[in-house]
Amino acid sequence: MNRTLGFGCLILTLFVASGATCRHNTFGVDPMAPAAFVTPPTLDEIIYAVNANTNRVQQLHSDSASLTLLGLPGLRSSISLEREMRFRLRSKSFTGQELDIGSNDELFWFWAKRNPEPQVYFASHREFAQSPTRDMFPVDPHWFIEAIGLVQLEPGGMHEGPFPRGDGRIEIRTRLSRPNGPMTRVLVIDERYGYILEQHLLDATGRAVATSRTSGHRYNAAAAVALPHRIEIEMPDAQLSLTIDVNEYSINSLYGSPHQLWDIPTFEGYTPVNIAAPQFTPPTDNTSSSRRNLQPIERPSRLSQQPAYRGYSTVQ
Repeated sequence: MNRTLGFGCLILTLFVASGATCRHNTFGVDPMAPAAFVTPPTLDEIIYAVNANTNRVQQLHSDSASLTLLGLPGLRSSISLEREMRFRLRSKSFTGQELDIGSNDELFWFWAKRNPEPQVYFASHREFAQSPTRDMFPVDPHWFIEAIGLVQLEPGGMHEGPFPRGDGRIEIRTRLSRPNGPMTRVLVIDERYGYILEQHLLDATGRAVATSRTSGHRYNAAAAVALPHRIEIEMPDAQLSLTIDVNEYSINSLYGSPHQLWDIPTFEGYTPVNIAAPQFTPPTDNTSSSRRNLQPIERPSRLSQQPAYRGYSTVQ
């Protein structure tokens, strides 16, 4: 088994038969967005602009998201985050909850209803960083927060650039120290608005292990922040490719109690499995057999579908 399959292999096998539909947006340039740079920016100016945008977002929430895997129609989803470590992605089909990925200050978890093994995977951040299982994962579980574009650039860090790309974009490279070895983060930034358009995490050999591409940025004047409404994530070793489309965000305002959002949930009939435990055995790559055994989600007839009204939460 490829040692970097991990969650990617699980997600790949669990949702290959999904058939829930959700409307996708098409995005254009936001005419209300202010320019971050008038002239080609310096490294210090880029660091300031990126950090200022990130620092204005302490909390983020959306009940109007769609998760698409392998080009299949999207699962209705909700996203909640609270920097630095708290993240929650929940997705559902017409038949109920399908996916729950979360992280809090102490641990992270992953659950999928149609996992061939009825298990909830979890680990504490501290134990996971020191466990052999760490080598299976190309990125930290809370990397999804950075993938949205909420990146913090350390002033005085090991940055290189900016390098002009000739397409209205500039590039910055940052050397990072990670538990599983040194990495390089490549940021591709809009040279006028300061949006982070691409992120690439490269291993010591220069090979991309994770990529995020964001688009459909909109400027929220009340919060003075620009956020993408499409996030595309790729992890080549895990053969994982997913897209998250977001209709609307609530900025610095979360729904529900912190206990409900950030505590690991329980799922009846599913056994908790600590992937940082010494006795943990990684799942095998049984993608082909899983595809044969899974049944597609049945779509309801048009007459039975309920319209989604503004302000109505589709994910609990």
